Amino acid sequence: MSSIIRIPEEIYEKYKDLFGEKIINDRTINVEKLIEELSLEFSEEIKSVISKRRKWLESKESVELKGSFPSWDEIFIDADGNKRTFREIVQGMIDNALEVESKLRWRLNDNVPIPNDAHPLKNPGLEITGPWYPLSRAYHQINTDVISAMEDEEDASPAWYVPYASGKTVADVWEGRKNVKLFLSGKAPNPYYEKGKTYSINKSRDKWPTVFHRLPGLHILDFDITLDGKPIPAIISSAVIYTLNNYNSLKSAGSGVYFYLPKTQTPEEALLVEKILRRIEGKLGLKIGTLKLALLYEEVNAGRYLPVILWIFRERLVKSNNGRWDYLGSLIEMWLQDKVLPDPQNITMTSPNMMAYQKYNALMMLLSGMKDGEADAAPVGGMAAVMLYPQTDPFERHKYNVKALRGIKLDKLRERLIGLIFITDKASKVTLDDIIQGKVKGKLYDMFRQSWVATKEEAYVEAGNKPLRASLEELQKLIDAPVQYVTIEGTKLPTVDSGLTPEERILFQKLGLIDEHGKITPWVISKDMIDTPEKLLYNKDLWGGKELWHALYDVPEGDITPEHVQHAFYMAANYGFQLLNGNLAAAIDDYEVKQRFMNDLATYRIFTAWLWSLMNRDATVTKDGYIKGPKLTRDGVIPANDVLKMTRGTKVRDIFEDLWKLHFEWTYEFYKEQDMRVAKRILESFGKNDKLEEIYNIISKAYSSGPFREISAKEAAQKIGKLLDATPSEIEEELINLAPRFDRSMAPVIMEILMKQFLYPKYIMNSGKILFVLSPLDPERRLKVMDSIFSFKEIIEDKVKRGELDKSVLDLYDYIYDNY
Repeated sequence: MSSIIRIPEEIYEKYKDLFGEKIINDRTINVEKLIEELSLEFSEEIKSVISKRRKWLESKESVELKGSFPSWDEIFIDADGNKRTFREIVQGMIDNALEVESKLRWRLNDNVPIPNDAHPLKNPGLEITGPWYPLSRAYHQINTDVISAMEDEEDASPAWYVPYASGKTVADVWEGRKNVKLFLSGKAPNPYYEKGKTYSINKSRDKWPTVFHRLPGLHILDFDITLDGKPIPAIISSAVIYTLNNYNSLKSAGSGVYFYLPKTQTPEEALLVEKILRRIEGKLGLKIGTLKLALLYEEVNAGRYLPVILWIFRERLVKSNNGRWDYLGSLIEMWLQDKVLPDPQNITMTSPNMMAYQKYNALMMLLSGMKDGEADAAPVGGMAAVMLYPQTDPFERHKYNVKALRGIKLDKLRERLIGLIFITDKASKVTLDDIIQGKVKGKLYDMFRQSWVATKEEAYVEAGNKPLRASLEELQKLIDAPVQYVTIEGTKLPTVDSGLTPEERILFQKLGLIDEHGKITPWVISKDMIDTPEKLLYNKDLWGGKELWHALYDVPEGDITPEHVQHAFYMAANYGFQLLNGNLAAAIDDYEVKQRFMNDLATYRIFTAWLWSLMNRDATVTKDGYIKGPKLTRDGVIPANDVLKMTRGTKVRDIFEDLWKLHFEWTYEFYKEQDMRVAKRILESFGKNDKLEEIYNIISKAYSSGPFREISAKEAAQKIGKLLDATPSEIEEELINLAPRFDRSMAPVIMEILMKQFLYPKYIMNSGKILFVLSPLDPERRLKVMDSIFSFKEIIEDKVKRGELDKSVLDLYDYIYDNY
């Protein structure tokens, strides 16, 4: 091992197959040595660009000023040292699309073509994302009918930390890396057994989805690998370990190393990543552009610079994803100093600004990727993340699955239609039928052929794939299919295969996707609408009646309602609880939409950013409503009792403590219902019907911490067995099988964190990092560090000088606040 870089001995020994020398292209490369070299070269630069994010966020300049597009004369530089102005970069992209030979012309992937298996237009369908730990998750992703599997080390990563009292000594991310290598090398056990279930690989290797590795963002540190005692940028360890361990296996399978890059905000950040990837390519003897990249366009700041970011990544960028959740979170952050956004639950992908966002992404990818008159790079649609309820759900919520299936089909159909772009010499209203029948002159581009999904359920994936994989001729049939309804809880819902309902037709027509006769209407763009940079950005006819900046960034209209304030806190607290338990991909029962919703760090960002803005900008609710108390309903324990009336004009800050207490009450009632259900099941299994309360109390204590930290499963079983005159071993097995997955002692911890976070005047970007830091700490140290995080830096520095805190707390403070 190096004299500078440090890897804990347990990790190095347990995962030694991930380290050491690897032979690639007849070159011998040492994993830890390359990590060290890149960390030495880029760590300080990464700190610098992350600090600039903080400065931009806290700038008191108006959003219109600090958040404007670059001036036409602003100069940018690429990894080869080429310098171009913003005008020249945009013009070069236009020249490419209009096939104008000029010195400025550039395009994506001009030197190393997009491999067939990574091509976003040759492989229509869904992409699935999620961690490959536990190993069963990898089997799910590979077996699912998707076109790519995105094993994740970012928002839905295996944990980068070890939660306190979890019994683990190494972070789950290391097991995930081992699993990735195991699978891609063809050595995954088949069959494989995990927790009483059997898993098999059901496809030959050539039928697997294409694997992309989602990198952690530049803002994340890897605390397991240190350089001169400081944690290194996680993007470096992630990229190196993945590439060096899997390049040969992927190449042998006819694929390659492909990355998904998150959270990029500026050209400077993009340039850093480009340099890192070029260094890796150089070590492996690869041509520049061999390591391909998919961009998560999920930051509003990135939109200001999107043509420049594409230019910097032009050797390797194959597609750009509309990361809807982080994008909404970053929009809240963009306006943080000026305005408070309305309920984020109502800012959907059909909102005007989000429609502009999708269309902008599609057009930029078309213009920059065009090759010989054909599209050769593409946008990717946003996440669909509902988990279908099983038939065994105790509240029979599987009846709502029809709504989820219909939802994903409409979502992907809408995306597909947004991506229909018709380039012509003269703009006029046309339908897709006109184009197919050759009645009009021009070229149709079909851009949105891929989109995201977070869950593997076969029916859900099938519903999402259908509109993405349909031929152009079949799209109108999907619109016009007969409408059939089912009635759920007194509400008529269309079946998944129905055509558009009257209400859906009104929406699609409003979005400009169909005309008054229900015919599909592509986005028609004449060449003279986009032949100069000024027209591309400022032509109101192109962007729905607004200049592009206003189409993208104007604050959406809407209300701030008590019910959605409470819902946001419910979602944040529930996800934060799971995050403290080491689960970044968290399924949460969303009582509003009556669906089980897969959350990650991006959804947490939305709700925490919005709630902080409400509290710290003295926001008031704009409609009368109620904060609700918990109630056991047919859909489970949910906030359902009207407890606290909020009238229009009431400050959210004034009722926050009441809201906080009511969520605590909900938590108690939620756990009570779970434990009471277990108690009843044990009683029923032994043919008993008395002593329910005594058994519930024992179970509640056993599950309250750990589970089984207060009293062991064996001790609880013995106590229950004595009450029932039954064999404790049978009860113990049942107690273990029905035990909660997560440590409930973390519930008051997340409540304390959110209380401090929302009342503290300094905003924290990507605030999930707080939980990464606090989760591993014992209760006493956790409290000290928590108090330090939510205080001013000068106070911490003084405590460090006096010896009351060690310097590591100050380092954690700087990490959390991006204060380098």
